Amino acid sequence: MGHVGFYGLEESDLEKVFRLPTTTFIGGSEAALPLKEIIRRLEMAYCQHIGVEFMFINDLEQCQWIRQKFETPGVMKFTLEEKRTLLARMVRSTRFEEFLQKKWSAEKRFGLEGCESLIPALKTIIDKSSEKGVENVIMGMPHRGRLNVLANVIRKELEQIFCQFDSRLEAADEVL
Repeated sequence: MGHVGFYGLEESDLEKVFRLPTTTFIGGSEAALPLKEIIRRLEMAYCQHIGVEFMFINDLEQCQWIRQKFETPGVMKFTLEEKRTLLARMVRSTRFEEFLQKKWSAEKRFGLEGCESLIPALKTIIDKSSEKGVENVIMGMPHRGRLNVLANVIRKELEQIFCQFDSRLEAADEVL
């Protein structure tokens, strides 16, 4: 809030109520907010852990869709059940990477190494798409993280994955 002076505003202007333009969703059901709250909500939408770049898109409808997904108050709130599901998926993803690292430490595996959040994100995208009527999903991806995606998103049998990955394994071998 220290940059208000840069825009010709005073500290007292922070309490002034401003009418929100129709291009923003930060108000939720409110049409006007104090400047302090406008800044706070914009910072919550655009200055946190997730960044979004969309102003290069020439389609107003697409820009508004993105704005709505990021600016609507409470959009990043999850129920306890949703949090548990995301955590379980994150743990599965991370543990899978740890297992691969231990079991095949010398192999070039193209692991996710720090990008494990891809797994719960992909799984959620597929779940939501399915709920909305999507019947088929086609994914293309490089090697990096592919084993984890096969195991934890597609839920391919671990036995099949490991036998394909390591030709020395037989289907009857104990892999875990």
